[in-house]
Amino acid sequence: MNKTKYLKGECTECGGRLEFPAEAIGTSMECPHCGKTTELMLEVPKQEPILPTRVIVWTVIAAIILGGGLVGAILALKRAQRWAERQKEHSTPVSATTQAPAETTANADGSVVTNDFKVSQVRLEMTPGSSIVYAVGTAVNALNRQRFGVQIEVDLLNDAGQKIGSAKDYQQAIEPSGQWQFKALVMDAKATNARLGKITESSN
Repeated sequence: MNKTKYLKGECTECGGRLEFPAEAIGTSMECPHCGKTTELMLEVPKQEPILPTRVIVWTVIAAIILGGGLVGAILALKRAQRWAERQKEHSTPVSATTQAPAETTANADGSVVTNDFKVSQVRLEMTPGSSIVYAVGTAVNALNRQRFGVQIEVDLLNDAGQKIGSAKDYQQAIEPSGQWQFKALVMDAKATNARLGKITESSN
């Protein structure tokens, strides 16, 4: 004796669960739940997510933790950079053994006393018969000892009084209270005036 195989489905109208003989599949019947005619079809299995919910939850948690760690690392790096910058600002370079600037005194005649030299007012002078210009003046050794490796630097100025360059001259030695007529070649054609920049002595 063959047993009748029953299948399970649901009403296409109300979604109620139905049970019917296998041979009745594809036919229509009156739904016992809603009373409407429905076609007998197999119940469509519910689709399961590809990834279990637990895996999704743990993935989200891990991403949040990783993101928080990354943000913390960035903040720590920025704090370290700010600290390093503050340390750099407050630190004194090892090589900072510069000498104190020489005192400069201006006289009524336009001369300047600096670094124990008395330097006259600097003027521009063109060589006769050429376009060569020199910055000239006089430097006097104000000490009672010989000075060696003396270099003078003259600031070159334009019509507006702005510095546009410099000219230099060098004297190997100046005797005590000796006088040096310096003559620095001017290479900038826009220079219309000059002034003393600095005068130094070799430490050797």
